[in-house]
Amino acid sequence: MVARATPAVAALLALLLLQTAPHLQAKNAMVLVETSDGTGSGFAVSRTLVATNCHVIKGASTIQVHFWAARVRLAGRQAVCDTQRDVAYVSVAVPEAVETLEFTTDRPTQGQQIWVWGFPLGTTIASEPSLSQGIVSATESQPGFIVLDAAGAPGSSGGPVVGSDGKVVAIFTGQWIAGRQGPTGFKAAVTAATAAEVLRTVGNVSPPQALPQTRDASVRPGEGIGTLKIGMSAAQVESTLGLAPSSRTDSCSFWPTRKLALCFEQGKVFLILTQDPADTAPEGIRVGASDVDLITAFGRPKCSRVSSFNGKAILTWFYDGLSFWLEGDPRRVSGILVLTPGAATTVCR
Repeated sequence: MVARATPAVAALLALLLLQTAPHLQAKNAMVLVETSDGTGSGFAVSRTLVATNCHVIKGASTIQVHFWAARVRLAGRQAVCDTQRDVAYVSVAVPEAVETLEFTTDRPTQGQQIWVWGFPLGTTIASEPSLSQGIVSATESQPGFIVLDAAGAPGSSGGPVVGSDGKVVAIFTGQWIAGRQGPTGFKAAVTAATAAEVLRTVGNVSPPQALPQTRDASVRPGEGIGTLKIGMSAAQVESTLGLAPSSRTDSCSFWPTRKLALCFEQGKVFLILTQDPADTAPEGIRVGASDVDLITAFGRPKCSRVSSFNGKAILTWFYDGLSFWLEGDPRRVSGILVLTPGAATTVCR
């Protein structure tokens, strides 16, 4: 039997919706666009299309679309990429939980208040879309573009610039470059009219088939996490993930959008770090578990060390083939590390 909302519940839901400003509701249309070359922002415009900048996806061998509202990641395919106007659309099966945004038909005006949604620096700053407020600084600029006075950073490109009514005024593009003078404090954005014009050129492009979101999230001490395994080569890791790392050090590679890092020795994985709350260690231990939970599940650790990772000192508890980062007060798991068999014995000598 399908439960139906009573008139009182329906009225309450309507009231809650009314209390959310239109420019804030745009958050539910937001996506993080992850490619083989980096990350950018975007937003759903239909049940099969996501808008972004052309420079975000141009030349990428893979496109993954992270839907913030639905908490899922799906494969996308380039539908159109207009390099001159820096507008692109990605064909993807947009989940029902995700809202779609509409391009305004009004011309932007100088001094108009606007809000910019995006993922500046990917998920380095925040795991949710970030919002900045500003104004339209100038409308008489390069054809198809306007100038904004609003905050933004690499990774914000492709995000929607919305007005007070929640409609898209423009697509955020990036820093305004003034010839030999270089970057300015102003930002460039593609107008809604230009983006809508490119949208009309999109034909019938079928989105890639959406795969079930049931990835293997099991953490196996001394072996691996899901399909990632100790002993893999860098090439095997990238093939398994379908994505090159966002950054590397001498021995480790990082995938911040996957909350994942792997370290290599003689070209083979010897350490896998996950900070994804979905990944589950034996006894149901996940990121966020307490030190008491660890003791209940595994007993006292073989030893504890203050480890230095990526320039940060972190308390680490070592078990056989597994260790845990602990931070805060009270102490909670902030990372789960799978190690080569015997690593804990070596560390704890």
